[in-house]
Amino acid sequence: MNRKLAGCAAAAVLCTCLLCRTPAAAVSLEQPSGQTDNLLKAADQASLLPSSMDGQQAGQPITREQMCGLAVRLYASLTDRDYSSLMEQSAARRSVCPYTDTQSADVRQAWLLGLTEEEDGIQFRPDEPANRQQLIAMLYRAMQQSGSAVGVSENEIAETLYSYSDGVSVSDWAQDGMAYFVREGLTSGTGGNMLGSGEPVSAEQAAVLTYRAAAAVHTGRGVSSAQDISSIAMHSGTNAVSWTGCGADYYRVSFYASADFSTAPVLTEQVASAGTGAQEFALPQEIAEQPGVWYWSVDGLDCTGKLVASSGQTAPLTVTAQAEDTESGLYIPDSPVIAQPDIISDTIPDGLAYSGESYSEKVARIFGAGAGYHKYANSTEAESHQVTISVQVWDFDANGNKVTKTKRFQIHEALAATVQQIFGEIYASGEQFPIKSLGGYCWRGNGSSSEHCLGTAIDINWEENYMCTNSGVALTGSHWSPGSDPYSIPADSAVVRIFAKYGFSWGGTWNSKKDYMHFSYFGT
Repeated sequence: MNRKLAGCAAAAVLCTCLLCRTPAAAVSLEQPSGQTDNLLKAADQASLLPSSMDGQQAGQPITREQMCGLAVRLYASLTDRDYSSLMEQSAARRSVCPYTDTQSADVRQAWLLGLTEEEDGIQFRPDEPANRQQLIAMLYRAMQQSGSAVGVSENEIAETLYSYSDGVSVSDWAQDGMAYFVREGLTSGTGGNMLGSGEPVSAEQAAVLTYRAAAAVHTGRGVSSAQDISSIAMHSGTNAVSWTGCGADYYRVSFYASADFSTAPVLTEQVASAGTGAQEFALPQEIAEQPGVWYWSVDGLDCTGKLVASSGQTAPLTVTAQAEDTESGLYIPDSPVIAQPDIISDTIPDGLAYSGESYSEKVARIFGAGAGYHKYANSTEAESHQVTISVQVWDFDANGNKVTKTKRFQIHEALAATVQQIFGEIYASGEQFPIKSLGGYCWRGNGSSSEHCLGTAIDINWEENYMCTNSGVALTGSHWSPGSDPYSIPADSAVVRIFAKYGFSWGGTWNSKKDYMHFSYFGT
């Protein structure tokens, strides 16, 4: 899951968390897009918008002065201070601000708080349009200066920015802020795998980014503990890597051609957790087929995409030549891959789950004959019923070609054979649907009712198949764009049909919300 909080929680709930103070005069934008209405209202109710934005066209770029107004108000919100009181208390100290081309209180307050970093010490250019990286860098500094526990490692900066086509163009002073916003799902760029760091930022975009930054801190989501991050011990073998588990829900393994993070990783893979203890990952085909010395790193993340541990450095890896399957030409990893069906079954094989199962039959399959549906009391009990399986999937290599990859994840022992069959049929269906991220069992707390806690739910390509409100506000992930994004699951795809054949429901058909990544045995 670079599982993640892309759209934040519902506005009404979040406003209660953000503010318990008298709101300022309403600030509203003209002609906003329908998808951001709730977030814009929440940002206004949270007193995050400067009055100069009132009546501004939503698509019109904000100025650098307005950018300062947003950042200062974010700082006030995060320190639980009233904006007017903050400005009154620091009026005298703002008088020494060196900028000669503006008397704006917001610009000078931003300077006083240490939010500005200008190359020209006396010119701020307040009327120029602000671009995305300028705004995000300033909002990030406001979060830091407020004492919020935010941070990103050099490892994360490199891996996050280099995953975008224009990541190399992000200025040095904006890299940590941009990487943090992307990692925490506060922005997903401008589309087409572009960050658009130098593009002007519209009033609507700026308001949403500011609100998401406040929400990330106030709700306790998106707040990294990177300063206290525990390290992951890495072990490089021959044509395989392993590390000591850190309790993460999944891991991000990256391979580099050099020992530092100065260049983009050649390949990054998401790896589902195999529970506690040692974690092992057979090398992907793209790396295994290129003998020599490589370097790799690993990060551990929780179900929300928050970093919980990191290697913090690369480790060398020696790759030796391997035999190939002469019939298929595919690399055969050292670690065994559980056999999958190579044809689509016309009927349901004996013993597997199926679409006609009754609810009571499903309960009996998972919990045993005579038992009722229940939650596992804790992770220890849940994990005693999980097994790790390997499945073959289609995905793209670094050159955009379809290749076979192996994914490992945990699933309930009673569904292991069924899920093997499902992915075998998806692989053989002819659609060659690409799967880059895949997760099953994931303990989400003793009080959680999620089927992931049972090991009866599976998420596929969570970034491109988001969970959202019925109005399209993202809750986890960033979008669902079947037809334009190959990782998005079409409603009429073989993936949906095959899961349904074996009794799994798709979250894309839910009424209360949509969860396009989610397939579940009990339909929740």
